[in-house]
Amino acid sequence: MEKYEIIDIHYPDFKVYEENLEKLKNTDFNNSSVSNIYHRFHDLALTIPGLGGKLLHKEFKREKLYRVRMDSSMAKTENISNVNTFSFPPKEFCKFNGRANLKHKPVFYCTDDIFPSIKECKPKIGEFGYISLWQVDADKDLSYATCLPEKLPSKNRWREYGIFHHNFLIENHSKVDKKTLKYRLSLRDFITNRFMQENEPYSISSMLAHEYLYMNRTDILLYPSVQTLQDYTNFAIHPRVAENYLKCLKVLRFKITKDLGEQFKLIFSLIGTPSGNKINWQKATDEDISKFGFNKS
Repeated sequence: MEKYEIIDIHYPDFKVYEENLEKLKNTDFNNSSVSNIYHRFHDLALTIPGLGGKLLHKEFKREKLYRVRMDSSMAKTENISNVNTFSFPPKEFCKFNGRANLKHKPVFYCTDDIFPSIKECKPKIGEFGYISLWQVDADKDLSYATCLPEKLPSKNRWREYGIFHHNFLIENHSKVDKKTLKYRLSLRDFITNRFMQENEPYSISSMLAHEYLYMNRTDILLYPSVQTLQDYTNFAIHPRVAENYLKCLKVLRFKITKDLGEQFKLIFSLIGTPSGNKINWQKATDEDISKFGFNKS
């Protein structure tokens, strides 16, 4: 684990700093440029912390990730027989900020389970979509930044990462810089809350994600799944990593027939198997659906 860099920052009184973070949270950035948001953030928060480390490729190499695209989000010109259609979107299709990307700066959004991958798309009953299964195929460690809080539901597979980085921050600063620890913890809480609570156009979270993924060249950003009340973890992966270290295994076409709260009822029609960059489609069988990870009901 890399140590956090301690830089010389002139902090105001702690009460003033907390008030500054509150000002930042309540600022209307709707008509602001990314540059203005960035400078306003630094004026009040003073720094963007490096919260992360390495995902060891021996452990992460065969991790399964899920990505969903609903028909309503797809352009008529997109080819469903091309693997790239189900990867990160071209920058010209990225017309708005996402929670973890600036407009025209795409990322590969995915989750660590099937249910949140669908839930994050906020689908409507009767909608059609595609769920793609991807496998990490990296021959090197991948760097990550985490915006996971220290308190997550026990169901969340990545909750230990939130706990670890919270505790690591305390231990590291307790040894070298006790005076700034409360400032760092307050800023960490602010950032993790922005990734959970900020609404569109996601002015702060998208700017921070851009800093981590594009400016600092971090491979992966981890943050909680808002739509599942943090039971799962979302991944925002830089396009270069998706191109080089993710392999598409299958794509399944589905229709939403019922939202049961903690699961969906789906009808499946087609399954696609990649061959190079081409996807070969055929009618989905019960065996195909079972192998993908769905239970027949």
